[in-house]
Amino acid sequence: MHSTLEAAHRHLLGVDPDALLHSRNRLAETGIARLGFLLPHRVKRALAAEALALVEHHRQWGEQLPIESAPPSHGIDIPPRTIDAHAVLIPQLYDCDALRHNLSVVAAETVLPRPGPPRYAIVRRHHDAPCQWHWDDYSFAFVLVVECPPLAEGGFVQTVAHTRRSHYREDIHRTLTRNPIRSWELRPGDLYFMRTASTLHRVYPFEHGHRTIVSMSFAARGDPERERTARANADRVPDTPGPGLITGEAAMTNQVP
Repeated sequence: MHSTLEAAHRHLLGVDPDALLHSRNRLAETGIARLGFLLPHRVKRALAAEALALVEHHRQWGEQLPIESAPPSHGIDIPPRTIDAHAVLIPQLYDCDALRHNLSVVAAETVLPRPGPPRYAIVRRHHDAPCQWHWDDYSFAFVLVVECPPLAEGGFVQTVAHTRRSHYREDIHRTLTRNPIRSWELRPGDLYFMRTASTLHRVYPFEHGHRTIVSMSFAARGDPERERTARANADRVPDTPGPGLITGEAAMTNQVP
């Protein structure tokens, strides 16, 4: 076993039950819970370094392409197959039983591996990327913030908990006007866990820089049926929100514990 993964596994086995219970209450109330205590700083730094190395490789590759073939300038999405081929820690941590056990305690239900890709993603978004409200296909996301802009420039996460997914813009607007919107300041190195299928969410637009995350998608028992319904409705969807949990400048790999 990779030594960093061993450190993660040992830490996950010894997590304070009271901290998990507190996070469970927060998730139940707000649809999101900060879980910075769930992994040691060493592991978060290793995850961030792995993610940034792949982002840099992808960026350099994109610069060598003809302009018409280059990736969109508003961000970088590392394909799962690239993560599988070149990353070690991200795929192994996703498959860690101790991680899913702790997430299940926080969720108060069984957290399952997503049945198919993308199970995990590395996403960098620049300040000019669209930051649209949306729900995700699967129930949960576990996210490490690798880089993000300072709060004064935006880039914080906003959520509307206990909501029902819809692809229609008018339904999203109705949800926003009839429910409280909560905002969450996050810093490089923060971990959060969200009920992404029942929490409308976005990243607040930011003025400069970029935001980089490692995101892991997990399922609940009812998710396969939800996915089939979403596919059945896909052909008649006029307005599909753009990619989400996306944000820049400080990087956790530059921090000290």
